[in-house]
Amino acid sequence: MSSSGPQLYIALLHDQMVDKQGDLVTTSITLIDVHDIARSSRTYGVKSTFVAHPSSALRKLSRTLKGHWEEGFGAEYNPNRKEALSIIEIVTDLDEAVQKIDFAHGKLPKLIATSARTGPQRHSFETLRQVLHTSSDPYLLMLGTGWGMSEKLLERADFFLEPIVGPTAYNHLSVRSACAIMLDRLLRP
Repeated sequence: MSSSGPQLYIALLHDQMVDKQGDLVTTSITLIDVHDIARSSRTYGVKSTFVAHPSSALRKLSRTLKGHWEEGFGAEYNPNRKEALSIIEIVTDLDEAVQKIDFAHGKLPKLIATSARTGPQRHSFETLRQVLHTSSDPYLLMLGTGWGMSEKLLERADFFLEPIVGPTAYNHLSVRSACAIMLDRLLRP
């Protein structure tokens, strides 16, 4: 492992998603996702978590949530939430997140796609865990919403992580639950 740990970032994406019928859509931000993914990210040492949405109104809503817990009553009432939400960055899209990581590291991050669907050329959690713990390069874990990311987004990935599967045929975890499981599998001590 590099001296400062894995250089893992997260992007919670809402644009270029697909819906139940497979149509290209933009999903809404779910504030509980932002809140819970921030807590998981902080727990596991993620460098920053980007919440990406093209709508200025929804970016403003995310900033309002973040501000509530970082300033005034919210910050005093629950300092743990303040600390968790401090790693959230609100951006317009995946490209802005990539740009910010490039600026911080002087190199583009390797993109890691995720999906609940099986398919070819998926990397196991253990393989990717080894990569993260032996590399000093930045990596960006892309989390989709709705019914998943568009092919256009998936094709950008350098790695494609295997899906999380349980013992039943039902496989529809919330993005916040899937994120917590992924982080545990990738970053646990």
